[in-house]
Amino acid sequence: MTLAAHYLAALTTPGLGVKGLWQLVADCGGLEAVLAGRCPVPETDVATAPTSAALVAAVRAALPGASRAVAEARASGLAVHCWEDAGYPAPLRSEGVYSAPVLFVAGRLPAQLTAEGPPTACAIVGTRRASSYALQFARDVARAAAARGVTVVSGLALGVDAAAHEGALEAGAGGGGTVAVLGGGHARLHPAANRGLAERILRAGGAILSEWPPTTNPQPYHFLRRNRVVVALSRVVAVVEAGVPSGALNSATHAAELDRQVLSMPTRPDDVRNRGGLQLLREGAAALVDASDILAHFALPLEAPASPPGAVGAQAAPNAVTTALLRALGQGGGASLDQLLHRTGAAPPDLLAALGLLELEGVVARTLDGRYRRRG
Repeated sequence: MTLAAHYLAALTTPGLGVKGLWQLVADCGGLEAVLAGRCPVPETDVATAPTSAALVAAVRAALPGASRAVAEARASGLAVHCWEDAGYPAPLRSEGVYSAPVLFVAGRLPAQLTAEGPPTACAIVGTRRASSYALQFARDVARAAAARGVTVVSGLALGVDAAAHEGALEAGAGGGGTVAVLGGGHARLHPAANRGLAERILRAGGAILSEWPPTTNPQPYHFLRRNRVVVALSRVVAVVEAGVPSGALNSATHAAELDRQVLSMPTRPDDVRNRGGLQLLREGAAALVDASDILAHFALPLEAPASPPGAVGAQAAPNAVTTALLRALGQGGGASLDQLLHRTGAAPPDLLAALGLLELEGVVARTLDGRYRRRG
């Protein structure tokens, strides 16, 4: 019996779903007992709930196609794990109804996700249409977290997700690495623009996961299902810019249901790009100011290792940032925070620190529309 194929086939049963399948397997001690008739599907008052006969019939009809899908996945180099397998991520298995009966895995799952107990992993998620500030911020905190051994989990989407994966890769070998969770099959990777990023994740020793067979096209509802897996794999969920509505808010909802700590990056109250993030703060999420807010939940040292000379994302010395900032403001007129980040090439924390000092010294002023200008 190829258990993974039987699980895929069982999921085609009308009215069952992942939650119903998990409950059935948990009550009966395994799918084999259900399909062999040793543990009938319990009768319920729900009109759409399947009967034992309906489940067996669905599995019989779908099994040939499911078996081919599993065989093709393995032939393409993917590992295929189901709930009972030792290689299935321990944090995901422990969440039951929020997990996936079958996982298709490219690459290697880090030890942070296979060991028993709370995962040493954090999810970093956010909008696809992120500001340059948010992209750099996500990259910085992901790099710092990965450098201290925390695995960064995200969804390989454009924007904040991609920036988080990039930052984790910049931490280099010996760090926590990064894991991407897809909203479709590996052979239908979406977005195609991030194919190169996916390949670099695998070359760096990370993993790319999906609960769908390789040739499954991504669908809108897949990404909402994907979010629950991203959250279940993580101990902390960090939201970097999220609109209303957004997938990041959907992830935060799953985090609340799974008792995960939610962190949210504060921004200006009138910033529509982070209206969802501000909503999370109002509802009780903790503030995400820098990587120390993530690392605190793993009892890890807050000091990030020094960046090697010439490393991507290495922070410039404060005086160099101030010089670049004054030069950027000297171009005339006001400039937004995003424009200043682009003009100076500085890391967001350094730029904000320099702006704060210059404002206190009266050299720089902030206008009513949120732009910065040089006085005099």
